[in-house]
Amino acid sequence: MIHDLNDNVLAYAEEHSTEEPEVLRRLRRSTWQHVLTPQMLSDSIQGRFLANLSRMLKPLSVLEFGTYTGYSTICLAAGLQPEGCIDTIEPNDELNAIQDEYWAEAGLTNSICRHNGEALSILPKLTKSYDLVWIDADKARTEQYVEEALKRVRTGGWVLVDNVLWWGKVLDDRKTEDPIASMLESLATKLAHDPRVRTTLLPLRDGILMMEKLT
Repeated sequence: MIHDLNDNVLAYAEEHSTEEPEVLRRLRRSTWQHVLTPQMLSDSIQGRFLANLSRMLKPLSVLEFGTYTGYSTICLAAGLQPEGCIDTIEPNDELNAIQDEYWAEAGLTNSICRHNGEALSILPKLTKSYDLVWIDADKARTEQYVEEALKRVRTGGWVLVDNVLWWGKVLDDRKTEDPIASMLESLATKLAHDPRVRTTLLPLRDGILMMEKLT
């Protein structure tokens, strides 16, 4: 996948950050060894950002769109309250074994509720209110996922959306070539003026859109 990220800057950031936890390092290695699209995995800096945010928020309930191999799930659990739970949605049940192995090693088996299936089919069954929502799933449905997340996150809670820079294609001279890029640019523009939320688009890895729900 071609992108405009400066790998030297990323390497510098990793070198000058607290080391990636061993369980996550081995999960990353296993993903690259056994999964066909390992580039979908969060990088270590993004993972530590999610973990730091979780530790700051101390959530009781987290909703994740797109489990993949479970790396971000472990990061999101970093600040989870002892009685807290992460509901994570993933259509590909072939990834369950690798998730289970590393969630068990991280001591999170009883804190995670996995839902295998398409998100829009699973969501009606999830009726609780969430403190934090992470969206890293089917990009074509991102706008739908955001609306579903805003229905479920509590006032004062946070929704985070990954890949909103779409490898630079959202820029004016490139987005017309890619319908996903055009949709993501339109969504970010709309949310920046949406009275329900306060947003910040972070140029971290492929872009993370942070939304605080105001009403």
